Amino acid sequence: MAISDKIKEYRLKRGMTQAQLAELLGVTPQAVSKWENATGYPDLSAICPLADALSVTTDELLEHKNPFEELNKKWYRLMRKCDIWQAPLEELIALDNDAISQYPNDNLFLWRRVSDEFKLACRKTAAEEKQKWLACAENHCADLIEKEHDWENPKHMMVKILVECNRIDEAIAWAHKCKSPDEAMKNVLHGDDLHRHRQQIIDNMLRHLLSEMRCKDLDFLKVSEDIIHAVFSDGNYQYYYDSLMMIEFTRAKYYAALGNSTKTMEYLYRALDVAKEKFIKGKGKFTIPIFDELPPEGAEMSLIEQLYGILQHREGLEIVFFTEEYQKLLENIKSLISANY
Repeated sequence: MAISDKIKEYRLKRGMTQAQLAELLGVTPQAVSKWENATGYPDLSAICPLADALSVTTDELLEHKNPFEELNKKWYRLMRKCDIWQAPLEELIALDNDAISQYPNDNLFLWRRVSDEFKLACRKTAAEEKQKWLACAENHCADLIEKEHDWENPKHMMVKILVECNRIDEAIAWAHKCKSPDEAMKNVLHGDDLHRHRQQIIDNMLRHLLSEMRCKDLDFLKVSEDIIHAVFSDGNYQYYYDSLMMIEFTRAKYYAALGNSTKTMEYLYRALDVAKEKFIKGKGKFTIPIFDELPPEGAEMSLIEQLYGILQHREGLEIVFFTEEYQKLLENIKSLISANY
């Protein structure tokens, strides 16, 4: 489209008359008329003000095309032709290769080629065709990984490709090369194994969150406790009893720092109550649905023994460490351990 036509098109889209546009630019309406009739052209110095007045870029006004952007737009147009699962993958791959021939070092189309080849392989029902496209995807993915060592997407794609090729051991090895092996392993596992793996990820994230929140701040401690109670609504805390015990112990240290010995001892006894409750309920499996596939905890030191070890160190508890009540608490815990409470 000629610039004369574009000036008129954009002016009308803005709902302006020639006179209004001329006033914005400080030229005569006759000048604008000449531009639109192609009997005259704006000076080079008027191009930027003209584009601003019409709310377009100078590239749009001059119809300057970026070849790479045109290829990119064409790719998206092909994708939008139909449902994503019915995308014309052969056409997309041809476009990918065309773009790569022009821009051999551009990662966007290198990545799209691998992705499109993999999707095409998954769509094929004939074994020979499927293996052909999987081989293409694997080779190109390996090239991309070699080119971009730190890019995670190709590594995750390699895991998917190897799984589709039924080379599970290799897929697992690649999964462990990823920065997020747990995420990559989701592409390897299936059924109950995948369900259990997801539960393990949630468990690790929850324990990490609670550990980060266990600071000398009563609000943080209260939220941590609320999270545990909310997640394990059936009261079957299993190895999260250690978090509950440490919350009470951290509260004790908070009050010790304030010089409140009464509150310090109160929360130390509450920590012991949690440890005793854990011992009474014993080991077992979680019964809440989000953790019901996790195995029971292994053989570990009891919480009572852990608490005794913690309390033998005076750090943060100097205010009560030499008191009779504190020593009585230690003796109480020691007797529980001796009696195999």
